[in-house]
Amino acid sequence: MLEATVLGPVGARVHGTPIPIKGRLGRTVLAVLALACRQPVTVERLIDALWGELPPATARTQVHIQVSKLRASLDRTGAAGAVVTVASGYLLDCLVDVDEVRRLLSAARAAGDPEDTAGLLRSALDRWAGTPLGGVTPYLAGAELLRLDELRMCLVEEWIDAELACGRAARLLPELSALVQAHPLREGLHHRRMLALHRAGRRADALAAFHEARRVLRDELGVDPSRELLALEAEILAVGTPPAAAVVPAQLPPRTSGFAGRAAESAAIRAAVTRRTDASPLVLVTGMPGIGKTALAVHAGAASVHTYPDGQLYADLRGADARPAAPHDILAGFLRALGVPARSMPATVEERTAEFRSRTAGKRVLVVLDNAATAGQIEPLLVAEPGCATIVTSRSVLPDVESAVRVPLGPLPDEVAGTVLANVAGAARLGDGDGDGTADGNGSGNGNGTVATVIEACGGVPLALRIAGAQLAAYPRLSVAELAARLSDESRRMRELVAGQRSVRHSLDTSFRLLDRNARAAMLALAAIGAPTFTGWPLAPVLDVPLARTDEVLAHLCAMNLLDQAGPGRDGVLRYRMHDLVRAYCRTVGPSLDPGPLNRLAGWAVALTRHAHERMLGTSARYTVLTEAAAALGQDVVRRVVTEPLSWVGADVDVLLAVFALAVRGGLLRPAAALLLVLRAPLVRLDLYDHGARAAARLTAVAGPDPVVRVTAALVTATARMHRSRYADVVAILNEVPLRDVDFALRAEVLTKLGDAHERCGDWHRAITAVRDAVVCCRKSGNLAGMSGCHGTLAALYRDHLGDLAAARVHGAKALRLADAAGDWKTCAQVRLVAVRTALACGDAAAAVNLAGQARGLTEQHGDPIGQTWCFTAEADAHRANGDLPTARRAADRALGLARRTRRPDAESAALLALASIELAAGDRAAARRLAHAALLLQDRFDSPVERVGVERVLAEIDGQLPSGAAR
Repeated sequence: MLEATVLGPVGARVHGTPIPIKGRLGRTVLAVLALACRQPVTVERLIDALWGELPPATARTQVHIQVSKLRASLDRTGAAGAVVTVASGYLLDCLVDVDEVRRLLSAARAAGDPEDTAGLLRSALDRWAGTPLGGVTPYLAGAELLRLDELRMCLVEEWIDAELACGRAARLLPELSALVQAHPLREGLHHRRMLALHRAGRRADALAAFHEARRVLRDELGVDPSRELLALEAEILAVGTPPAAAVVPAQLPPRTSGFAGRAAESAAIRAAVTRRTDASPLVLVTGMPGIGKTALAVHAGAASVHTYPDGQLYADLRGADARPAAPHDILAGFLRALGVPARSMPATVEERTAEFRSRTAGKRVLVVLDNAATAGQIEPLLVAEPGCATIVTSRSVLPDVESAVRVPLGPLPDEVAGTVLANVAGAARLGDGDGDGTADGNGSGNGNGTVATVIEACGGVPLALRIAGAQLAAYPRLSVAELAARLSDESRRMRELVAGQRSVRHSLDTSFRLLDRNARAAMLALAAIGAPTFTGWPLAPVLDVPLARTDEVLAHLCAMNLLDQAGPGRDGVLRYRMHDLVRAYCRTVGPSLDPGPLNRLAGWAVALTRHAHERMLGTSARYTVLTEAAAALGQDVVRRVVTEPLSWVGADVDVLLAVFALAVRGGLLRPAAALLLVLRAPLVRLDLYDHGARAAARLTAVAGPDPVVRVTAALVTATARMHRSRYADVVAILNEVPLRDVDFALRAEVLTKLGDAHERCGDWHRAITAVRDAVVCCRKSGNLAGMSGCHGTLAALYRDHLGDLAAARVHGAKALRLADAAGDWKTCAQVRLVAVRTALACGDAAAAVNLAGQARGLTEQHGDPIGQTWCFTAEADAHRANGDLPTARRAADRALGLARRTRRPDAESAALLALASIELAAGDRAAARRLAHAALLLQDRFDSPVERVGVERVLAEIDGQLPSGAAR
């Protein structure tokens, strides 16, 4: 069996034969795997141990090389199989000296006889063979030495306790003196030395040892001796004097002044701790740093003290510190408060727990355990007596704490936050000095809203509100408006939320330090993205981990109360959110993403959005820039993220636009252009094309000479202007772009949109030229759907503006044939609408009705409300021409409702015009005139001369200046 040693020079042996492990890196790999206690170790953990925060670019490769070398060394002794490759990294199957030490420690604590306990602990201490982790990198030594040293000192102290219990106080004195000299700031050793001197009958020396301990602590740390040392001194001084009357402990800290809100939570705690049950009530209060857990626990506990006449115990478990408080030490404090003298203090945690529960049996004691780290830390501190109760606070949700009444805390609502601010600053202070009004009864607002700005910047976090109020109270010349301005600047918010020793940054720092490398990187990435809500997929490329791993990271961050669940998005997938103060803190730690993670993130965003774009339109996106920018993702990943295209984009649009902004800021202009290009169609469908226009403006500002970036920005801008019916703007924008230097697919998009805009502006010949050029580009890029759309546009141009019905029918037939071959539903619907108008122009109303119904069916099947609007309008005209006025009116009414919902003035005008023609056909010229005038008024909201002429022709027809049907 392979044996590894870390409690001295790092090494390995098989059946007593040493195995040479060459090099510091090799010994470090062995040590990390050995310390993992037969648990998998990730490559990232090995990288951290080998090179710290600055690993080389080839780090992963070098890790694999070092593992191979270790296997080769083990192979020479037949132990190569001890290093096992697992999905998450590597695992070492071996015996480790530190594991044997822990086994002996557990056995010692379980032993009932002090002699056995002392012997087992002495055996454990004998396993040390010098300074632990000899020959490893400083990164691993720095991370692990303190833990191993603490383990040894724990063994030493428990061994001393066992020896004292065996009556060997005098024999321990030389070793205790040496230990105190080596570790002068360790109060436990001072205590044990005093106790040994006292039990050895050297009362004066014990008191002298106390005075020496007090001097060292005051000189070196500026603190007074602990209650444990003071109690032992009092016990030594009181030898031979009558015992003092028992004191009921009352250890709860003072209530937070100005405490406000939390009525429901406080009531839930009081109800739990005053309820009579067969078990001791346990309440767990959880929430993010600074959210007011301690204040609530103390407030609710103090309100319940009348129920607990035998006392209240309080301990800060320091769960957010690098070294949380040990239950062994907390129990000592509780037992002293319950009357256990130092000379009778049990030695082990188990014994102290048993004594604690014995001392509380038959009594009514309230215990408040503040800032717990783990369930294991609080378990020895729980009372068993049903008449007692325990309130625990923790930054973690502690899922393994059972049978607890859970009280999660969220941010305070604005009105309560205003009360907290006013309680600390003074209500009058919130309205002075600026001429901006006075605070209302809740202290929640003033004339210019500056108090509201302060409250918003504090995000409902009591710690932040109290610090802001303290600043206003301490600095009379600091106006509310000035404080609001400072806090509104996210980059300086952490620097401003400081009052003496209290700061929001420090509170968050303590939680952030507890995170592993992946969790920290995840927090920084999510803060840099800055979306209001998000799912886990952006973390996969940023952390370079499998998609499934991101769920674990998010769950861990939620358990640490650094993220919250936000419920399902419009795609039904659970989303998460980050508090504004947490985001501001993270941005001070890492304001943006590094180039590598950002490039991977942009690649994922492009690939996923491209998939949504193609599924939504039913056609491939053939732009070269997409091939360059999109990450190669497996279909399983794509299908898991993009469950339904439009719903996914709608849910993640803020994330996608944030990734676009990060890419622009990071100089990744081609990936940013690619993402915007495939976002264009979903944004239009979601009625968010103005978001696309703003993103395009940002891209235009930095595009420089890159033709692909310039053309993409112009195309997205033109799309938004087209949907706002600003056709002259579209012509002006697209006439300026450098088409010669972009691929045929992108060129075809520009020319097609330019042709549509020319047609709406009445410039038929330029429209035909642009569309014919687009046909050539579509053919060269293999875009059948694009060719179909172009032939449909040509059919409309020849029919409506050149009066050539034969040419219109030829182009219309080509459009239908190509659309059906391409299988693009959107193009199939559009060219059928063109065919409707051609059929009407040829007098074939029945064919027009059939084609309009086919087009509408496609738009309804694929959820396209804008397309449905035009289809209903076409159906209305077709049914009117076919003599079915009631059906025509119903179709036109539906078109009008959809046009108004989608805020399309051109579609609304067309629907009103269809209704006017229906009323004219029904003989109601007055109604027809009213509807046509309403359509004409809408023309001021868009700039299509062609459509204005069409409305004016219908008005002329109504007034009898044109024969009926001339306008059509």
